[in-house]
Amino acid sequence: MMLKITTKLVCLSKRQLHEQNQESAEERFAEVAKQSLELILKAACSFGDAEWSDVHISQQLTIFDTLVDVLFNIQDLPFSGSGEVAGIINKMVNAFKGVMQSTSNDIRSSKESVIHPATFILIQVLEFFGRNREMVQSILESGDYNTGPCSDMFDCLVSKLKECAEVIFQEKGQRCIFFLNNTNYVLQKNCHSGLLPPSVASNLVSLMDQNIVSYLEEYWFPLVRYLDGDSLKKPRGSSLDKFTKEFFTICDSQMTWKVQTSLKERLRERIVDLIVPKYVIFLKALQGTPSSWLKRVCRARSEKPIYPAPQLEEVIRGLFER
Repeated sequence: MMLKITTKLVCLSKRQLHEQNQESAEERFAEVAKQSLELILKAACSFGDAEWSDVHISQQLTIFDTLVDVLFNIQDLPFSGSGEVAGIINKMVNAFKGVMQSTSNDIRSSKESVIHPATFILIQVLEFFGRNREMVQSILESGDYNTGPCSDMFDCLVSKLKECAEVIFQEKGQRCIFFLNNTNYVLQKNCHSGLLPPSVASNLVSLMDQNIVSYLEEYWFPLVRYLDGDSLKKPRGSSLDKFTKEFFTICDSQMTWKVQTSLKERLRERIVDLIVPKYVIFLKALQGTPSSWLKRVCRARSEKPIYPAPQLEEVIRGLFER
């Protein structure tokens, strides 16, 4: 608060000096305000150079809200340290990245549903940039620094999530779901508040699509080999048995996975679209083979039922904890 008051007084004195005598205003202002500006800059530098941790992110953002406002107002004032303003803001941006990178991967829950602390920090930082976007960009531009800090912040989160997933989860699929839960959390916040620039939001959606494909490749694409290709050319009951066994093994293991609601529906739909149509085609091909009556007899004896496609779809739509 004192920084803001001091800054307002300095700016007011400059305006009054200009109104009184434009010719000597700059010189007189330098004499009157030099010490105050140096103190403001010194305070800003000390905050910019400080080491912050994730537990102090709220306090850090409150202070940086003030710093941005103060530095924006003094950046064009004539004093010896004016060239340092952009550098201080750039340090501030790097400080945010440092906080995200230093968050612990030793999260309390090893569930794929857990939202990493770095994700919460990103949301708060994006809200900060949303409040101060024009001022931050203006200051960074004056020093030829990167004016797209949101992109840097998001890249930092992606790196952190991948690092954490490798540490916590052994299964590739769980790593994908963990990543998807966290990025989907950011996506939902962005949909409500427009926190991300369009280019970053587009990158977020692309990354989520890539991880959905990775998840499908890990669990569901391998099942298709029992229903398609050579298996479809020469349909056998043994292929159906293998498919059915692996299908229910996967479903049983993932029934209790916790996935965010909007993401859950999206994943279920992708699995249904991948599996069910091919399953229908395979069943028709199997039932159309000359020896299908023998297969039905053998299947009845082994008590291995043929599940109708709607039942398979129902099982898929029950995936992930409700």
